[in-house]
Formats: sequence, C-alpha cells, structure tokens
Amino acid sequence: MDTGPIIILANDQKCCYYQSSIQYIARIITTILHHNRDTTDFATPDLMGTQARVSNASSPYYGWPIVIDLDSLSLYNQQSPVNPFIQSRYADTSSIDTTGFQTTGTSKSGIYHIGDHPDGYLAQFFGQPAKVLLVDEKSSGVYDTVYVDLNNNRDFKDDKPCRKGDEISYWDRDKDGYPDESGGMVYFIADGKMPLPLARTLYGENAKIPKNGELVAFHYDDGSHGTMCAGIIAAQGKNIKGIAPDARIMPVQNSAENDMILCLLASIGYDGVPESGDEADIISRSGGFSYLFNKGADEGSAFLEYLTTNVSPSTTIVYANGNDGSGYGTCQSPSSEHVINAGAIYDLWWNSSSYSGDVICFSSRGPNVLGQVKPNVLATGYLAPRVLPLSETHSGKAAWNDMGGGTSSATPHVAAVIALIYQAYKDAHGEFPTSEKARDILMSSATDIDEEVFAQGSGIVNAKRAVEIASGKDGVLIEPALLVTSPVEAGPALEFNLTISNYSGKPIDLKPKILVKEKSKELTFENINENIVFTLPGDMLDCDLLKVSSYYPRDSRSTKLEKYEGYDLYLYNWRDTDRDGEIQELELESIVSPAGDMGLGFTSEARVHNPAERMDDAIVGILKNRGEIKSDVVKVAVENYEWKPWDIETNLDDNCLRVSIPTPSTTGVFQGKILLEYGDEKQCIPISLSTYLHDGIKINNTGEIFENAKIYGRFEAEPSKFWDSRFYPIYHHGYGLATVEVAWEDPNTDIDVYLYGEDVFNTSKLWKFTAAAPVELPPLKVLKENGHSTRVSGINVILYGDRGVGGSYSNFYTSTGENREIITGELTEGLNLITLHQVVSGGNKYGENVTVKVSPLSFNLIDIRAKAGETVSFLPIGIDGITGFSKGEEIKGEEFAFSPMVFQAKEGDVLMIRSDDAEYSPQIFFDSNGNGTMDWGANIYFGSDDSSEMDELIFSEKRYDGIDPSYIDIIPIHRNGTYFFFVMNLYGGLELYHMKSQFEANTNASAPMKIKAPEQAGAYLGIAEKDGNLIPIPVKLVVEAGEPISISLDTANRADPNLPFEVKLEVQDKFGNLVENDTATAVIEFNGTTKNVDLVKGKDSINLTAPEKTGIYKIKAQSRYGISEKDIEIIDKIPIETGNTSINSTEIEEKMNQIGDTRGPASTEQIKDLPKKVESVSSILTSGNISLTWQASEDADYYNVYRLKGASLEKLAEVKSPEYTLKGELWKSYTFRVSAVNREGNESELSDPVGIVVTP
Repeated sequence: MDTGPIIILANDQKCCYYQSSIQYIARIITTILHHNRDTTDFATPDLMGTQARVSNASSPYYGWPIVIDLDSLSLYNQQSPVNPFIQSRYADTSSIDTTGFQTTGTSKSGIYHIGDHPDGYLAQFFGQPAKVLLVDEKSSGVYDTVYVDLNNNRDFKDDKPCRKGDEISYWDRDKDGYPDESGGMVYFIADGKMPLPLARTLYGENAKIPKNGELVAFHYDDGSHGTMCAGIIAAQGKNIKGIAPDARIMPVQNSAENDMILCLLASIGYDGVPESGDEADIISRSGGFSYLFNKGADEGSAFLEYLTTNVSPSTTIVYANGNDGSGYGTCQSPSSEHVINAGAIYDLWWNSSSYSGDVICFSSRGPNVLGQVKPNVLATGYLAPRVLPLSETHSGKAAWNDMGGGTSSATPHVAAVIALIYQAYKDAHGEFPTSEKARDILMSSATDIDEEVFAQGSGIVNAKRAVEIASGKDGVLIEPALLVTSPVEAGPALEFNLTISNYSGKPIDLKPKILVKEKSKELTFENINENIVFTLPGDMLDCDLLKVSSYYPRDSRSTKLEKYEGYDLYLYNWRDTDRDGEIQELELESIVSPAGDMGLGFTSEARVHNPAERMDDAIVGILKNRGEIKSDVVKVAVENYEWKPWDIETNLDDNCLRVSIPTPSTTGVFQGKILLEYGDEKQCIPISLSTYLHDGIKINNTGEIFENAKIYGRFEAEPSKFWDSRFYPIYHHGYGLATVEVAWEDPNTDIDVYLYGEDVFNTSKLWKFTAAAPVELPPLKVLKENGHSTRVSGINVILYGDRGVGGSYSNFYTSTGENREIITGELTEGLNLITLHQVVSGGNKYGENVTVKVSPLSFNLIDIRAKAGETVSFLPIGIDGITGFSKGEEIKGEEFAFSPMVFQAKEGDVLMIRSDDAEYSPQIFFDSNGNGTMDWGANIYFGSDDSSEMDELIFSEKRYDGIDPSYIDIIPIHRNGTYFFFVMNLYGGLELYHMKSQFEANTNASAPMKIKAPEQAGAYLGIAEKDGNLIPIPVKLVVEAGEPISISLDTANRADPNLPFEVKLEVQDKFGNLVENDTATAVIEFNGTTKNVDLVKGKDSINLTAPEKTGIYKIKAQSRYGISEKDIEIIDKIPIETGNTSINSTEIEEKMNQIGDTRGPASTEQIKDLPKKVESVSSILTSGNISLTWQASEDADYYNVYRLKGASLEKLAEVKSPEYTLKGELWKSYTFRVSAVNREGNESELSDPVGIVVTP
C-alpha cells in the first residue's frame, strides 16, 4: 500500500528546506529538550533513532538515552506516593519466576528476571500488563538486555532485544519496515551499583540504589501531544519529515514538580554541571501557564530568565505563547526577556488552500504585564502534519495525520529553526551561540507580515535567512533584536542602542513606524440562526492589516455555555471564474478557517495582512452558525490599519543604531517598530514600552491599534479565565492602602481588577530535595498580588456530537453589582501595577471605554484585645464599620471535594477564605431552589444530566503556586439561605471564616466603636469596611479568658478494673475558658483516697487507678473555685464499637465489574465455540474511500468492523460479506479491526490492526 506523500512542514516563509541550508540539516547534533504533558514514542517510525544520548564518556550513564522523569524517581526514592494519580514508569523485575513463559534461552547465568511493563495503554490493549524479561546475555549476572512481549504470546523468543545502543522496543507486525506496536524506550537497567539517573543530584547519599536486575526504566508516550511536537522537529521522513531531522530529542516527562525545576535539570544534566554532555541545548515546551495574571513578572518568568542568562547561557528556552485568543495580554507565563514565546499562524494546505501566514484567532497576544513584546515570532499552528504514537494507531504506516495544531505546534517549529541556527553558528564560529544570540538571530531573520508586534513579534520564522545570518553569509543581525525595558517614567525620552551587523553588503534603510487605524465600518445582520454570507467592503481592503470581528449581544451576564451557540467567522478569496457576479462555492479559497475545537466563545476574529495584494475579485466572509443564539442581530466590525511614520529619532553610526523615543505623558502600553529594509528584503525590529506616573494614572486613546482606555470582549479561544487585558504601572514611595475604581459602559460586562507590587522571590524554595542545590539559587525580583476582584469562575462541559465542549466560564460579579468595580489593596515601595481583565462581555458594544481612578486610603492595622464576653471600646480611624468575628474552620478537600460542606448564611455576613496550599480551588454555591441539595444541572463534567438548573455559583477560584502560596478571598453574602462549600482539590485544605456580626462606627468621629467580644477565648478575625468596600486586611481580635470562677474535671466515662485512667483538671472562667494565668491546688477524692494536684497555668492531670470491683464511682475535685464531680463506670471489658463489614454477593459482583474481568482466559470448551480469527485484512484507498477486504471465515454468519482509537474500539458496522467501504476524511489516520460472529452469536478474536491515512 502507498504510504502517501512525504510532507515538508512549511513553505519558503515557514521553515522550508532550502538547498543553501541542507548542509546544516545533515549535520545537526544539537540536543533539544522536549517537555510536554505526555512525552515521546521513539518507536513510531518517524522518531526511530532520534533519542539524545549521554555523550560524556566519564559518565556512568554514557551511551544511554537521556530521560528526565522526576515523578518515577521521586516515587522510587520516597517509597510513598504523594499523589495516587502519579504512576511510576519503572518496571519491577525483581521476580525470577518465569513459569508459564518461554524465555529466550540466552541467559549466561540461567536466571531471568521478569515483571510487568508499566504502560497502562499496553495493559488496556491486551487486557493485561505486557511482560518484561531481563536477561544477562554477555556476562553472567550482568543484566544488559530487555525483551517486551509485545505480541502477548508469552514467548520472548520472537520479541526484539533492547540494549544500550538499541533501546527501542517495538513489534513490526506485518514486517513491512514500519513498527506497529511500541514497548517504549529503555534508558536504565539496574546493576546493583548505580543509582537511577539524577538520583545523586537530587538525593545525594540518600539516593536509593536498586538491586541487580530488579528494575528497568522505560520512557513511553501515554498520549500524543509530545510525539506530535517531537515529530515536527525531527521526523525522519518515513511518513512525514521534520524541520531538523538530525537533531536529537531529550524527553522530559511532565511532573508534579514545577517547570522551573524541570528546566533547571535539563540545563545542567544528570551530573548537575552545564555543558558537560548530558544536558539540553534547546528547551522546547509546548505549554505554559495562562492562570498566572502577572506573566512576565511572575516567579517562573524570573527564574527562567536567570537560568538562561546566568546558570546556562547557552541553553535557549522556547515556550508556547498560548491559545487564549486575540485579546491583549493573553500570552502565557513564562514570558521574560530571554524566553522565546511562539505564536501561531494559519497554513491551510490541508484545506486545499494556498493561503498561509495570517495570525490565527486563538493565538495569544502580548504584551506581558511589563508591556514587553510577546510573542517573539510566529510559526505554523493550524495545521501541521503530526506524528502519532503507535499506542494510538497500532499501525506504523498510519502513525500520522494533519492535526498538529495550536501554539503547541508552533513551538517545536521555532525550536527546530533554533537548532539550525545553533549548528550554522557553530560551523562558522566554533561554538554554540548564547541564548541571547540565538534569540537575536531568530528574530532578525523572521519575515515581517505587517502585523502589530503584540501579535507577530518580529514575524514568521524563516529558516533560510536564519541559517544565513547565523553563518554570517547574508542578512542583517540586530542585537538586541527588540526593545526590552521595564516600565519607564512617562514624559522623558527613552534612549537605547542597537548593534547592526550587515552581512548582506547592501545599503540599509531604517523607517520607524506605528500602526494606526485608518477606517472602520460596522455591518449588522439579522440573526436567522443560519449561515450568513457577505462581501467585505472593497474600500476597506487596501491596507497593511485588515481586522474583522463578529459579536452579538448576550444578556446572561456569563460566559457559560448552556448549549453550543454562536458563529464562526470564515474569510475566503473570491475568484469569480465565470464572471457572473454570483458567489459559487467552487470559486472560494480559504484565507481564514477558524479551529472549531478551539473556538468556544461568543466572538470571532479574523486578520489578514496586506489583503489587497493577496486577493482576486473580493474577500467573502461567512458567519457559520454553530448553534442557536437569542439575539436578533449579529454584528461585524471591519477595521483597517496602516503603518504610519513614527516621530522618533534614529541615528546609525557605523554599526551602532542610537534610538530616542519621546515617551507619552500618559499611563499605558505603546507599541511600534523600526522597519529595516535592504535590497528587496525587510525585517521588523519590534518596540514596546510601558509608562508610569507617580501615585496616579492618566489614560487616553489615540488612533493606534492598542488602546489604553478601551477594552474588548474577545471570547473566541480555548475556555480560559480572561480574554482581554490592560496594564497600568504606577510608581509609589512608601507603603499604604489604596482603592482602585474602574468603570465601563455596558451593564452586562464584567471587568476584574488586580493590583501588584514589588516583591522578592526566594528561589531556594524551589529545591526540595535532600542533596544540596547544584547551582546558586538567589532571590529574584517579581510582582506580587496585593489586591484583586472577587472571581466567579466555574467549569461547565456540554455534549456536542460525540464530544464535550466548554470548560471554564465566568459569571458577572462586581463589588458594586453594577458596571463599576472597586478593590482595595496595598501600594508598596517602587513599581506597582494595575491590571484589568475583561471576563464577561455583554456584547452590546464593540469595545468598552474604561476609566481608572486610584485613591489613597488612610487605614491603620487594627488589633483588639478583650476579655471573654465583655464589651470593649476603641476609636476607629479611616473605617465605617467591622464585620466579625470568626476563629476560622479548617476545611479539607478529602472531606469536601465531592460532597459539600452545607451551611446557613444571612445577608450582610462575610466569608473569608485563607490558604497556603499550592493548589487553591474553593467553590461556593447558593441553594437557588431551596431544596437543601446541591443541583448540578446538565453538566457532563460533573457526570450530571439533571433536568433542574444548576445551583447558582457565587464564588470560585482556581490558582496554583508551588513555591510560596498565600491566598485570601473575601466574599460578602447578599441573600439569606443555604450555601454549599467545595474544596475542589482532593488533597488540599483551607480555612473558612464566617463573620456574622456587624459593628458600625459612631456618626460622631470622635466617639469610640463598641464591640462585644465572643464568649470563647482565642484569636479571631474580622473585616473592616470603608465607603461600602471591604478592606482585605483582617482585623485581629484576641479574646482572653475572664476571671477564674470554677474548676473543671474531665475523664473517660468507663474504665477497666485495676487499670489506670487519666483525669484532666482546668481552672475556668464563667464561659468555660481555660484561665492560664492562674495557679491553684485541687484536692481529688476517689474511692476513699485523696490526692493533691497543683494546677500550673490553670491546668494539670493525674492518673487514678480503677478499683477491682465493678460499679459506678464518683470522682470529686475541690479547690478555692468550688467543687466539680463526675461519675465513672468500672466494667470488666469496655465494648468496642464496630461497623457493618459484611458484603453480599451482589456488591462483590458490582465491584468486580468496576475493576474489570480478572477471571483469566476462557475455558477450552468456550474457545471451541468461537469462530476463527479473521486473517489477511487489507485496506485500499480510492478517491477518498477506504475499502477493507479480508479472508472469509467458514463459520462466520457475519462480521463486525471496528475502528480502533488507542485501546478503545468503535463499532462501525455489521456486514455479511468480507468487505467494507468507508468514506474517509482527508489527512486523517484510521486503524481497523474485524471479527467474525457465528450463528450462536459467539464473536471471534479480533483481527490484527490495519491502518491507513487518507491522502488526495
């Protein structure tokens, strides 16, 4: 069967192989760390032989593949799993009992070690774990060879041997040269002497050493994301070809540890020493952290910046910029100066379109919170050919499709081009470049597409030009290739220098430019809940950048999907071939084709650069309806932009470019570029800056594309926490509280407000291992959250076809209940930052004008001390009242993750939640229908299909900080009723304070406030209020015990004869509080004996001995505070209460069904009744139709045809004859299995899998 074409991943703008760069591709030795949530299948045909190895000959792991798997290593060394969802990837081969298995006969000692393969996908596919055999084939007792029983026949003689130098386990079922089943990659075999890789670095002398022959470490892919990314970089051309096929891949298994530790270990290698031959040159991480709102100034950004500039300057780090949509500030963390972030562009080859190179609507935008350019560059993200793991296809020839998408795809594209840069630079200069040099070459070589710099960075990666600049043969290198600066003071000129190396020999022309809106039009269409076809106005198309945005009004005040709804916006080039003026489907060629699985919002955006130059007769838009909406209209905003001259000074003196930018006198973020032209080439030097004022904010709008005083509802990306942001730095001297008030226009829109201030991140907290950290871990500057809006963000998934759609959503909630938000927070010394995140859009306007006001607040910390039950007075300064007081209650996830804590609350109550757990995810619901039961409604995420509506979510947060977590939220209660509290982290916990009493300040400012203290002693917290706003700094109330008036006696109710029992004594006040500042003597009388007890600090205890005779006895305690008595029963044997431990047969059967059938193979009689296994299944592709044929079975009444998806089967049909035809989807991978069924209804064993990819 034809395997289909070998597909090069890009054209001349996107990582093409040029003849001039093939010399570098052939000799790439760069190691790329590939770090993803599920890692790499090196047995899939296109990744065979791409594993990186330890090249340091002095290393004990020399020659073995390099793998980082901290979870398995941690589980092995600690011997106690922290999280039961974490599974080890080590095979326990301590058993030497091979009974029932055919061994290889190759052991020198005659002793074989055997165990279960750790891959759960193999176990699911075979119905039982695959077996692993460990053999000493060269020297007796030295175990060097591993076999995996991948055909599940209990015979290892026909399985592939795996040893150092040939570590990949696979089975080529049909012997066509394409592996079909994967057993993973072996990278360590226990010899009783060496610890596991990285164990010494992490655990030092405490590293556990496995015994000889008792452990085999495997690496395998238990998903597909990681294999996709590795294939884009290094695919070998069996099915598709990667950009840098001679690069070597070092896989990193995603871990419970944070990315900072994983990147550190990848940069320093097994031995903890950079540049010693066991570390990565390039880190490619197709992921990031969108839940961090201070991206660019967060802990991860700060640490990776330190790592790539100080610890290992020759390691370049590439991260995905994110799939969170076209709103500003949606870029992910880390996003620091020297971390390269990859954005995504369309490449519509899979859709039979010649168009590519426009920014995808879901590709996250910059800037980061410091106003810096992100992404750095763009690469293909929709779509690229994708390598698949064999666990998904069970067929080597079918192990690919067209579904390489998102910035997860763009990231390895960028990493692969950097690999080309590394090799070209080393060939020319004798060493690898630093990360800064590699970044500057990458960005200097990118193709400028006239997009804004917060969408494109410097442009689309260009492999040919990158290699030319790296080798010094052509092009122009700018260092640094972008302006990166912290926020600067508004008003004074910003001056900086760039170094230009002109390898082209051609004159250079420099043109500073800013992107300005020229025209805008709004189109309004009647909503018919069907597709809407329209032609874009011709006068809008002659521009540098065209932006088309659809939206519609929604009055739900929520982004929650009740059903699949809305429109997707498509743009087409119309070529009126028959010149009849009528739009025909065959005359349309896709320009923008949104990703349906990433478009789950209520708006849709499309961007086209230089549209007039790239179209024929017109550009046609189609709003494709994906579900009914309630609005009467759908609106489309059409905007065009031009790059206009920017009035800044540039002076090129030899190779030094001096730039002076007059900064605006207002607060905000500003972007532009210096266009550098030479010959027919042009490149973009992206510029952005953020300006601050002292103790104030002043904003306004200009005609530039980024508007500081306007925010837009962008909701077209993956379900996320926010879709559009604005950043306003403010400089402050000293420390104090301030209120931040933000107002906007649409009453159905919600904007959250956050306040940040300078702080120090102690990086030594990262290192939680017993060995000393291998590198210095210094304190680093970050921005820490000092105030925030109350968030209401839930999870909702609805069924759409055969899949669930949806995810996180936000409900409208502001502190005022209106289109105005007020928060109170702390202003700290130095740089502070206010961020706005639009979380709900009403859809009534295209953009919201915003105002921001910062006001200092006079407030002193309030600490109150009182005696239990007494009323105290104090003079409140700067507050109107206090709500209090609560001691707090510990709430654990193990109790309230799946069933809620139920409590009553009244209007005016205040809840405060505090936690220092790494994962923080509380949720509070209001019992909307008053039935006393939590109702989930129709929500497949929670496994619910109730017809009733979901109870109202009034508060929800989800945050994570694995280093220095500290969370506090204050939730005012607005209605009387029942509430449900969940801790959505099973292993987490928090403190809940329920404050129920209101204390108001006197209208006379000089009169004191009176507070009645609780009757129970202890430390309490309350919340102060000013102008209707709760101040997020708790009021502390310490309640001390009152005067001593009684003595308390406490002991067990029963005791055994002749055995001692304890009696506890306390001096108490009238409310039963322990009076610790009192010393007294108590006389204890029991069973005719008297003893004295001295009570120190108000308490003590004494052991008494129970009498031999059973019965009821009185214990009496007497002191100057009176008498206390208690009866105790002496019995022969204290009964022990036990629960009902009986389990009936029905319960046992149900439990067995839950865990699977473990009864073993069918009996001989059962096997006799089964039809024979279907043999010789073959597949043929004809005009997109997949035809299956197989050898007929004599005892078959009919056949079942299944599509195999991983280890799961989807039944397609029952057929009488041994053939079946299915219409295939272009560029998709299909794997089939067939069974025979006889007249008695018995089904045969499934046929061997057969796979195919549908190609033109």
